[in-house]
Amino acid sequence: MLEKGKISSGEFLILVIIFNIGGAILTLPSGLVSLAKQDGWIAYIIATLIGLCFVLLFTRLASLYPSMTYIEVNEKIFGKWIGKISALLFLFYIYYLSSALLSEIGNFFSSQVLVETPMEMIMILFILASLFGARLGLEVICRTALIFFPWLVLLLFILFVFLIPDIKIENMQPIFEEGMKPIMNGAYHSLALPYVQLVFFLMITPYVNEKAEMKKNFYLGTLLGGGVLLLVIIYSILVLDAANTARLTYPSYKLGMRISIGNFFERVEVIVAFIWVFTEYFKLTICFYGLALGLAQLLGLKNYKILLFPLAFLILTLTIFSHPDIVHYQNFIATAWTPLSLTICFILPLLLLMVGKIRKK
Repeated sequence: MLEKGKISSGEFLILVIIFNIGGAILTLPSGLVSLAKQDGWIAYIIATLIGLCFVLLFTRLASLYPSMTYIEVNEKIFGKWIGKISALLFLFYIYYLSSALLSEIGNFFSSQVLVETPMEMIMILFILASLFGARLGLEVICRTALIFFPWLVLLLFILFVFLIPDIKIENMQPIFEEGMKPIMNGAYHSLALPYVQLVFFLMITPYVNEKAEMKKNFYLGTLLGGGVLLLVIIYSILVLDAANTARLTYPSYKLGMRISIGNFFERVEVIVAFIWVFTEYFKLTICFYGLALGLAQLLGLKNYKILLFPLAFLILTLTIFSHPDIVHYQNFIATAWTPLSLTICFILPLLLLMVGKIRKK
């Protein structure tokens, strides 16, 4: 095995929660509410239920060859060449996902926080931080996430409690105003962020102890992470209203700005920024780690760490040149991201499971 570290099922649970929240807490409410309006929360509940079906598929696939990563399972079931092509598609997806995460970090900081700092410099600093994390391995990534996780829970608690006075129930009415079509449309586009991406954890499941507990925690982490996102969507609608949520690029960041207690506890959007940076960093790091590990397994290398520096450079390059501006990026996410994600992360794993079951009989 290229990775000799082991993690517990509890650490796996925390990774799943962070992976669900990362990348979605800032951008998901806007895209979802623009499609489903004030019924966005219903659309997200439907997406979560479908997401649990994805987890069922991924746990069944993990059970076929528990000691193998997704890359190795592809070659085992599809054969050498078809398996390599299928695995390469998956790795390219993680490669693009890593660049998209880095792009979101650069866009957010250069437009909201460090407006005079070049975006490229922000992205270089983040990819270097992720590189060091990935180089230290899976165990260190998990231990570090464990240290920061209680702070994540505390800040989410503060955010949700202090926004209660700003809630306006009438912002959620009328329910089902335009029927089920926009709700289903919103649920469909929410599948790509983050639920279908959970296939990534097939790169980690071989290194998790307590396999039975791991499966339970896979479901639990999906529900808890989805619950946090559902609350953020509900709060965005109740506090900002559907029209403002759909118009804003980062509505959850705006939620933090609305908190004001006694004219002395204000400007706490830093809470949202910390939650997002923390979850985004770990999601980027574990994607980066999985990309290097998977590529090393595909190429038959003995050490994945020698790929980290070249991959960091390639991720940074793709981030800079893949989309000329944020409008182009958002159009790609709105039109092509969901069908691409479902093809790579749902249809291929489903096909893999079916062929694997047949070959095992």
